Amino acid sequence: MNKITVINHLDPRAGLWLLLMANIGMFCQKNSEQGSMLSGIFLLLMLVYGLYKAACKGIVLLVSFHLLLMYVFPQCPTWMNMVFPVLVNYSLRMLPCFLAGLLLLRTSSMQKMIAAMYTLHLPQGFIIAMSTTLRYFPALKEEFVHINAAMKLQNISWASRLECTVVPLIVSAVNTSDEIAAAAVARGIENPGKKTSEITLHMGISDWLIMILVTFGILIVVIAG
Repeated sequence: MNKITVINHLDPRAGLWLLLMANIGMFCQKNSEQGSMLSGIFLLLMLVYGLYKAACKGIVLLVSFHLLLMYVFPQCPTWMNMVFPVLVNYSLRMLPCFLAGLLLLRTSSMQKMIAAMYTLHLPQGFIIAMSTTLRYFPALKEEFVHINAAMKLQNISWASRLECTVVPLIVSAVNTSDEIAAAAVARGIENPGKKTSEITLHMGISDWLIMILVTFGILIVVIAG
């Protein structure tokens, strides 16, 4: 059953623009309240594109951060107030970037994002690095799930799980990066010639409208703050 969404398509180039604006907004923030308002913009976008579960998790996270700052940390010892509020404030500042990146990943496939980077004429080295990175983390996550399943079958205690997870994960990370790099080279990613793609990207009216509205929204939040 298809999700009910206000807009059912986001061009990867529009998503990259939103991610860029989120990073600019992060560096221009003056306080955590601005970060919360920027996060609200991207949470609203996630609802527009039908990412209800992810948006709800983001709202819970945002509210939890503010509850910690307003009610929990003031009751804590001094040494805790010297460390944890700083971490939470930095998390609030970075949350818009995380939400924008999640929106891009959830609304665009890997092939579309790579095709978008080629149409934007980004440097070849940057595209290779990004395509390798985007393929790397899902593979690493899958390996982590397999390692946890193997430890459960062998009934390994919780005290020994850290060592039994980290060591195989590091070995697997090295092997996975080599395999992904070899696969990319075999597909001709290092070929200096013009790249072709079977995917045709099209910027619709909704993409331009979202880009303009989000850009103005971020400018208003930054300037008004």
